[in-house]
Amino acid sequence: MPITVYGATYTVLEEPQVSTELARCANAQTIESTSVVSIQPCTTYSERSQDRFVVADWPLADGTWKFRAVFDGHAGHDTVDHIAATLPSAIHDALAQGLTAGPLAAPDVSELLRKVIADVDEGIGKAMLGLFPGGVDELAQLSDEDVAARINDGGVNSAKVLRCMRGSTVLVALIGPALDVWVASLGDCQAVLGLKQATGAWDAQLLSVNHNGTDAGEVARIRSEHPGEDECVLRDRVLGAIAVTRAVGDFLFKLPPVYTSRVFLNAKPGFQISSKIADFLGRNLTPPYLSAQSDVQHVHVPSLGATEAFLVLASDGLIDLSGDTYGLDHREPAICSKKWVEILSRADRPTAENAALYLLRDAMGWTADAVSSQLTVESKERWMDDTTIVFTPVV
Repeated sequence: MPITVYGATYTVLEEPQVSTELARCANAQTIESTSVVSIQPCTTYSERSQDRFVVADWPLADGTWKFRAVFDGHAGHDTVDHIAATLPSAIHDALAQGLTAGPLAAPDVSELLRKVIADVDEGIGKAMLGLFPGGVDELAQLSDEDVAARINDGGVNSAKVLRCMRGSTVLVALIGPALDVWVASLGDCQAVLGLKQATGAWDAQLLSVNHNGTDAGEVARIRSEHPGEDECVLRDRVLGAIAVTRAVGDFLFKLPPVYTSRVFLNAKPGFQISSKIADFLGRNLTPPYLSAQSDVQHVHVPSLGATEAFLVLASDGLIDLSGDTYGLDHREPAICSKKWVEILSRADRPTAENAALYLLRDAMGWTADAVSSQLTVESKERWMDDTTIVFTPVV
């Protein structure tokens, strides 16, 4: 049997089996006109995908608004499940309320997105802090047994704590009735707008920001907020521990360290590797280090003169695949964006097929052997990152 570069064996599937198995494993589907795939081929339950996506069309006062989102969870499923369930409705309600007074200006929608996302994150923190209304002073008076008894009820209290311990990126797109597009991003998922010009050439416009420790702007921001703390970013990670610089949840990096040492480390289920927590805890001097303030970009598509346009939202698993297959630097998201638009705008791409699945297969290497080497690996541990793609035609 063939062997992957990691030394694991895999089975080469032939057509049409490889296409069928890829579509099944990626849960390929079309919702309205939106194509979606979301894949984690490792079948071990604990390694199941922490990606989530939401596709919804909202009939509102001025017409239909399209909501598209990709959430990439980390350290567990609690936070990503919470925001996938609550953030869309919070944005819907805020948007509906704002439209009651008439049309919203573009900056108003941008600010609405920033505020709702930040409010959802703040609510996660407040819910946990409410378990200890006396704050740090109350924690100092409680034994570990008292803390554990309060937080590990297997129900409401446990959920409040676990949502703080886990985290998620946020990538949200709104397409308004007049074909305005807003993209709000937290973390390192990616949004790109593909635009076909009157000449027939295609352009790629990046609409997300790369919020991780490899981005010079993000590193400079964090260092400016924590002067004199040389290890606030270490080895391209915040406090040497987490790759993303902005996220929902992850209150280990937003609260004083006592909440980690006394609350989070007494929670069940705990962290996968508690020793990593102890390693960075001493660097947590002036929190918060992670931000929940999203970057929002807006474009009015008709003003761009495009004859066709589509929007792609993708978790960073697609960036990893693109780096491996096309030899691209994953730290250069604009380069990946151009490649994705190039693939999706091919003249021979079957337009009736799932566009997200087409892009996924190409990023996996396209051939039966290359795709099989990602689908059929004999391993109980994951060998590729969770990968989600949402493709939506705009014009």
